Amino acid sequence: MIPIVFCVDDDKVALMINKLNLQKTKFCKVILTAENGKEALDYFDTQMLLNENERVLPDLILLDLNMPIVDGWEFLDFFSEKYLELHKKIKIALLSSSVNPDDKIKAESNPFVFTFIDKALGMENLNQLKEHPILKDYFQ
Repeated sequence: MIPIVFCVDDDKVALMINKLNLQKTKFCKVILTAENGKEALDYFDTQMLLNENERVLPDLILLDLNMPIVDGWEFLDFFSEKYLELHKKIKIALLSSSVNPDDKIKAESNPFVFTFIDKALGMENLNQLKEHPILKDYFQ
């Protein structure tokens, strides 16, 4: 079980479904949410002001690409630049309904991103994530 997952998505219904599926599959202990990239970046800014032993940082971010204010790509740009030291602790899975192959290529070039999955985060996708080499040790 992953200790902390951070779901970042502007779609409130998708967030609710993701939370239910994460709980149902016992995928993680704690679920944090943000409704856009700015809200997520603000969360990290606040946490990084705390002493290291007081921080509540996710192990995995499930990041939607298409959001208002700060979208997923902008979040990745800011996050990668500002918090590169978190690369070993935090991994990011991009959630998108995009069929643009350039999105997948761009995702593969980001060191934080380990996979690109269909935005419908159902049981099948969660089971595939559990088997992914980056995450499978959490589920042994």
